[in-house]
Amino acid sequence: MPKSLRFFALTVLAATFATTPLRAQSTPAAGETTLTLDLGFGIRAVPPARVTVPAGEQLRVIAPDLGEGFDYIWTKNGRALAGVTSRVLTLTRVASTDAGTYACLYSKPNTLPAPSQSLVLGVGPTDRLLNLSTRQLISPGPDGALVSGFVVAAGASPKKLIVRAVGPSLSLFGVTNPHRAPVLRLYDSAGKLYENGFVYPAVVGGPTYESDLADSLARCGAFPLPAGTRDAVVMMPFVAGSYTVQVTSGDGSSGIVLLEIYEVP
Repeated sequence: MPKSLRFFALTVLAATFATTPLRAQSTPAAGETTLTLDLGFGIRAVPPARVTVPAGEQLRVIAPDLGEGFDYIWTKNGRALAGVTSRVLTLTRVASTDAGTYACLYSKPNTLPAPSQSLVLGVGPTDRLLNLSTRQLISPGPDGALVSGFVVAAGASPKKLIVRAVGPSLSLFGVTNPHRAPVLRLYDSAGKLYENGFVYPAVVGGPTYESDLADSLARCGAFPLPAGTRDAVVMMPFVAGSYTVQVTSGDGSSGIVLLEIYEVP
């Protein structure tokens, strides 16, 4: 496990997920989501962050820290939110009416405002997370990895999650520089490689890991991957605790990967 990790926390009811380019300032309390947006299109091209949180949860979204002298105006679906002029946007109890696209405009006197990275917020039921995904360029070396984290809350049984790093198959969606061979690793809170797995009985006609994975991906609504692809996919039971996901280059090349985390219903 790398000595220096960028840990990005995103709290949901059943699990806490994290993703670049969001940056976490602290560990959120249960029932609270805290996100920090990137600089966004005012400085460089950054794709919007997308997240679905349970209804009734508190949401805190923090604008980039640009130093002194900047004014902040939060917008929802392109319209300014009245009275919200600090770096932090707080929704005390998220409701379905809060769904939409959020961004923070920052400016100085006599300058045009520039937007932060946008956040596409979805509001879901309170019982489970649907999925979370982020796309990033990875390259060789420790600083070129995509690193994310998630925390599974305590429950009656382990959570069945699918984590995948899609690289080569992104070419099917028009991505011109997909990574050819991403490598996916998961670590537990002690920094040990997490290799838990399901046990499938050796019964003729019974389920296998491959058939269970295909069925689970279909139930999650995930797009299928071609047979023989070098995209990295794992499906495992996760007990309560914190985990780190690391995606690195498996062949020394650079390219785009899509990191996805699904909770299997």
